[in-house]
Amino acid sequence: MSRNKRKSSKEYCDICKNYHDFVFPDDLFESITNHEVVLFAGAGISTEGSNIFPSTLYEDILNETKYSSDNVPSFSKVMSEFCKNKGGRRELIERITERINYVRSFPDLYRSTVKFHQLLGRIPCIEEIVTTNWDDFFESECHATPFVYEQDMVFWEKPGRKVLKLHGSINNLGSMVITSEDYDKRYQSINTGILGSQLKLLIATKRLVFFGYSFNDEDFNRLFSFVRSQLGDFMNKFYIVTLDKSNDDKWKDLGLEPIYTAGEYFLQVLIHKLQARGCLISDNIIDIVQAALDFTVRQHILLSSKIKMTNHPEVIFCLSYQDGLIHAFERFLHHVQYGESLCTSEILRTLKIHDKLLKEKQYHKKWYDVAYLNGYLNGYTFVIADEENLRALIPYYFDLSMREGFSTFKEYKKSLTITGRKRKSISEYASKFVKKFPDTDDIVVQHRPFL
Repeated sequence: MSRNKRKSSKEYCDICKNYHDFVFPDDLFESITNHEVVLFAGAGISTEGSNIFPSTLYEDILNETKYSSDNVPSFSKVMSEFCKNKGGRRELIERITERINYVRSFPDLYRSTVKFHQLLGRIPCIEEIVTTNWDDFFESECHATPFVYEQDMVFWEKPGRKVLKLHGSINNLGSMVITSEDYDKRYQSINTGILGSQLKLLIATKRLVFFGYSFNDEDFNRLFSFVRSQLGDFMNKFYIVTLDKSNDDKWKDLGLEPIYTAGEYFLQVLIHKLQARGCLISDNIIDIVQAALDFTVRQHILLSSKIKMTNHPEVIFCLSYQDGLIHAFERFLHHVQYGESLCTSEILRTLKIHDKLLKEKQYHKKWYDVAYLNGYLNGYTFVIADEENLRALIPYYFDLSMREGFSTFKEYKKSLTITGRKRKSISEYASKFVKKFPDTDDIVVQHRPFL
C-alpha cells in the first residue's frame, strides 16, 4: 500500500520554498570579512521579484506592445517600442514610479520587497553595491549613498556604504536608463567616463557576487560581457546567487560559481556565520535594547518629576547619566541598518573613544559631562554584554559624588540623604551649575549629544 508523502510547511510557502540549503564557500566568506566583495544587484531582488507583483513590468508592457519580431524581445527593446508607438517615455516613467509607490503603500508588500535590503543593512563588511535597479531601497533600507552621475564619483572614497546606480534612480527621473537607446548610451559612457573607471576598478580588485539576475537577463549579459572584456583570462572566480538551475553548465562556462538559493536566505546564512565568528552580535539584542530604552525614559521622567534640583542639585548628574544611556540606546537602534550597530569591532571602537573622552573630562573636572559619558559607556556595555545577568548589572541611576550606581529610584533617592561619602568638589559643582537656571523647579536639564 503506497503512502503519499506529506509536504512540509516550507514547500507550501512561496518564499521559504526557495530557501535551499547550500555550502558557503570558504574563500567567499573570507573575502566578505575582509571587505573585498562587491554586490551586483538586479531586478530579481526588487519589485520585479517573483513573489511581489502578479506579473513583471516587462510582461505588462510586452502585452500592450505589438512587437513585430518572432523572437522574444529584450527588455530595453520592448520599452523602446512602447515609447515610440504607445504612451511615450513620460508615461513609461510614470508607470515605473507608480509601481514602486504601490509597493510602498502596502506595508506587508513593502516588507517582502525590501527583505533582502534590510538583511544586507546589518552586514557592515559589504559596503559597495552596484545595481541596475531604479528604486531607492538600498538608500532607504541600507543607508547607502547613491552614486548616479559622473560628478558624484569624486566622493566615492567617503566612509560608509555606497551604491553605484548604473541605470539611474527613481529620485532623478532624467537619469533613468530604460530603452535600448538609453542602454547603448549608458554603456558607451561606462567605457569612457569616470563612473565606468570606478566600475572597472571594482571589477579588477574585488570579488563580485551577483544577485537577482538570470542567464537570459539583458542587464546581466551586458554587465558580465563588460566584466569579461575588462579582465579576460585574469578574471577571478565570481559567484552568482540564483534559483536558475537550468543554466548550470552555462554559469560554469562563464567562470561563475552558482549558489542555488534565494538571495535573502544567502544573507541570513551569512549573518549567522558572521555571528559565529564573533564579527556580529546577535540581532536579538535589538528588542532588548528597545525595552531598555523605554524603561530608561520612564525612569528619567520619574526622576525629573519627583526630585527638585533646588533641594538636591546633584540630581543633575543622574539626569545627565540617564541622558547618556538614552542616547547610546537610541544611536544603536538608529544605526542598525547602517551595519555598524551590530559590528563587534565598531562597538569596541566606540567604547574606546568614549572611554578616552571620559578620562579627559575627569581630568578637567567637567562633572556634568563625566556623568553623561558614564551613561553612554554603560549603554554600549549593555549592548555588547552577551549574557542577561551581565546586562542586569547596568544601573539606571547614578550618584556621581559617590561613584555608585543604583537599579531603582528608591535606592537612588536614599543615596541623596548620604553626606559622609560624597566628594565635596562635585557637590559644589552641582550647586553652581543649578544656579545658572532661573525657575529651576520648572525645567528639566537635558544633556545634548555633544561634548
